[in-house]
Amino acid sequence: MTFKAHVDNIQAKTGRTQEDVWKLAIKKLFVKQGKIVAKHADLLAWLKSEIGLGHVHANFIILFLRLRANDSKVSTQSRNWAYKTGY
Repeated sequence: MTFKAHVDNIQAKTGRTQEDVWKLAIKKLFVKQGKIVAKHADLLAWLKSEIGLGHVHANFIILFLRLRANDSKVSTQSRNWAYKTGY
């Protein structure tokens, strides 16, 4: 599945864009000064409980957040896949 297809599925399910989730992450203080400051497990729990995402879509949004923040924790393989498939 492509990056764009994941984005479309998540938006259809939640009614929120990836930018909406970015802004919510800032509001929840998971992102500060453009950097991810929360642990993966905390982000996962938030996305599953408050946003209503399943495990795979929650992990996908975490990838988006990390890419948006230019986080060094994103593997080269994940970064390349995202850029090639619609990020």
